[in-house]
Amino acid sequence: MNKFMIKPEIIFGEDSLNYLKDIKYNRFLIITDKSMVQLKLVDKITEKLPKDSKIKIFSEVEPNPTVDVVEKGVKELFFFQPQCIIALGGGSSIDACKGILYFGNKFFENLGKSNKNIEFIAIPTTSGTGSEVTSYSVITKGNSKIVLAYDEMLPKIALLNPGFMKTLPKKIIADTGIDVLTHGMEAYVSKNRNPFTNSMALEAIKLVSKNLLEHFENPKDLIPRENIQYASCLAGIAFNNSSLGINHSIAHSLGAKFHISHGRSNGIVMPYIIDVNDQGEEFYVEIADVLGLPGRTPKEKRQALKIYVEILKEKLEIPKSLKELGVDFEEFKKLLPEILKDIKNDICTVYNPNSLNDEEYISLLLKIYFGE
Repeated sequence: MNKFMIKPEIIFGEDSLNYLKDIKYNRFLIITDKSMVQLKLVDKITEKLPKDSKIKIFSEVEPNPTVDVVEKGVKELFFFQPQCIIALGGGSSIDACKGILYFGNKFFENLGKSNKNIEFIAIPTTSGTGSEVTSYSVITKGNSKIVLAYDEMLPKIALLNPGFMKTLPKKIIADTGIDVLTHGMEAYVSKNRNPFTNSMALEAIKLVSKNLLEHFENPKDLIPRENIQYASCLAGIAFNNSSLGINHSIAHSLGAKFHISHGRSNGIVMPYIIDVNDQGEEFYVEIADVLGLPGRTPKEKRQALKIYVEILKEKLEIPKSLKELGVDFEEFKKLLPEILKDIKNDICTVYNPNSLNDEEYISLLLKIYFGE
């Protein structure tokens, strides 16, 4: 028996923040990062909330949120006791918020209480992770990433506003945009795929192919900006139901150990995964056909898709390899056993089309390092 879930409620459009005006709460905890405060993007939220509201801003989230940040957030949750919690920012802020809510609930349960009635609103300021529509959260502990997957971490409301993406740096547009493509690809070839996830993943891939470069070059243009936001959301709903694969398992580990942004890690890894996943070839061929890529045989079409991704990465100024990124080889070699352990323990690995042994993983990781 299969299941497909479409949640949360999605509010979208240039005027979507007006939803906050009529919200039936008066105690709000906003989870965000310091840049959102400095850029006064938090003000865009607080000015829409009911006038008599009591608002607490927790702005200690950093890229790749850590267990320490989550623990601090749980304390804020406990002492402030909000009716509504709002995550504002990229995937890191939303993931941190999910972790705070999840572990906060465990803390409350130990006290014989519950915080499950807290309204959770996710407002993404980048288009990449799709975290606003998923029950996944990635938290960093030391040099490893912990992937959490619990339905109770799914936001109740996803509030999409393209205005936040208008002034994003090109590097962030590139990293988050390639992340959307990775989500679409992995959802489409996942062992847990189904007709519902397929349609959403494929539509996300098409939207990325038609809009990402234009959004990268002209971030103030509304149409490509909105379309990439829709793609991110669609891909998020798809992989929340189908799961992902080793592209993410590897990127999780590399990102934690070498302090690489999640999207950039995924982008570096992606072509090598297309190459190794021959068990998913028929689905890669379907993607290649939708993108109008050439090839007389399935293998040629899969190769064309790999080349397409490599060309896209080059145009987005994403490095081809870890070596090109500047990762020290001796450090990489020393951490290989830990990376391998991380990959094998990552929940995403279960749904990858191919099952790799240790020797195959080491070979793949060396290709990712050297760009071969």
